[in-house]
Amino acid sequence: ITDTYRLIVTVDNSAQYQHLTNMELISLLLQKVKSQVRDLEDYIDNLLLRIMEQTPTLLQVRSRHK
Repeated sequence: ITDTYRLIVTVDNSAQYQHLTNMELISLLLQKVKSQVRDLEDYIDNLLLRIMEQTPTLLQVRSRHK
């Protein structure tokens, strides 16, 4: 992928947002961030569930006695 292609794609993608107000842009950004946070939470939940099912000892806290 060339730099020219990247620039064209970036300009094309940004053109779809030119008609939006600042508040609308912020709202879209917040929606995207919330969606990404939800995806990350789901990923972590599934990962923890798999660990709990397969190797729960990984989650055990070992106390340090000195």
